[in-house]
Amino acid sequence: MAGIDQTWGSTHLQRNEIFSMQLKEMLRDELIAGQFVRQLSDIPSDSIRTELKINSIGTLEVSDWNESVSLPGQRMDTGQFTFNIDEYKGVKVPFTDHFFETSFMANDVLSQTPVEMKRAMDEYYETKVMELANDQTNNNANAINGAKHRFVGGGDGTSLPTNALTLEDFSYARYALQKANVPMTGLVCVVGPEQEHIINTLTNIVNVSNNPMWEGIITTGMGDMTGTRFLKNIYGFDIYVSNRLALTDADEAALTTYDDTSVGDSTGYQANMFFSMASDMSKPFVGAWGRTPRMVSWRDEDIETEYHQLTGSFGLGLYRPESLVTVLTNPAAY
Repeated sequence: MAGIDQTWGSTHLQRNEIFSMQLKEMLRDELIAGQFVRQLSDIPSDSIRTELKINSIGTLEVSDWNESVSLPGQRMDTGQFTFNIDEYKGVKVPFTDHFFETSFMANDVLSQTPVEMKRAMDEYYETKVMELANDQTNNNANAINGAKHRFVGGGDGTSLPTNALTLEDFSYARYALQKANVPMTGLVCVVGPEQEHIINTLTNIVNVSNNPMWEGIITTGMGDMTGTRFLKNIYGFDIYVSNRLALTDADEAALTTYDDTSVGDSTGYQANMFFSMASDMSKPFVGAWGRTPRMVSWRDEDIETEYHQLTGSFGLGLYRPESLVTVLTNPAAY
């Protein structure tokens, strides 16, 4: 019969494409920065909410007292911390009727859309929190009570990669927070994966036999079931790992290591953060939502398309500079 391939095994009778009913989703990193922010909730519902102010008061000092002599009057200093609702963000996804009529996985995609929209907002928020490390005065040690709060990792390029984190950096970060009267409980450090690898192979951790403080770091690894936290800590710091740490966008040539060793160009260095989460009052960052993430849907019959949209607005600020120590490291040297 003309036009018919009569050979058995013809590719005409074989399935060339087979589709699974499962969608492949991207692997996700853990989002951890939201817990580092003191969230303000006492905002009037009828407020435009573009600028927020937090009042502050200073301290009092004891004066000499003598019999029949009036004590000098004192007034506490006052001030205001100001930050703005300046991040207005959203995600909009359209679906046509044609898409629903021709795609056998349309319903799966539609059901996943709200999840992906919220995830996109959460990832952006996470990135903006990490960027607050650069709200310190750049190219400056940000010294408080004589202790640096912004410096470069002490790795010497031989025993440790250039400007990598050292155990001395951890100790100095604790010292700097103590000098600033920051509570020594709830201490947290956030590092990049590069620094996690370096810390994990430090010989003065691996080779110490009598090691009650760090016992288990090497044998049990650097994460519990969430994948974001050490099972142990170093000098009191619980260490988290994030791929979203901020990078310096300019050469902070005036910065040195904690012990004043000259560094040079630090453009593109990663901002590892050390701070206290003892309470909301000690957290270094403050934030507020002008509009908490809100999702709406509507349909345009004229073009046979339905829309799904997520919007939100928020503001963030470095609320307590004294509670943040930033150690810059070179992510390319590991």
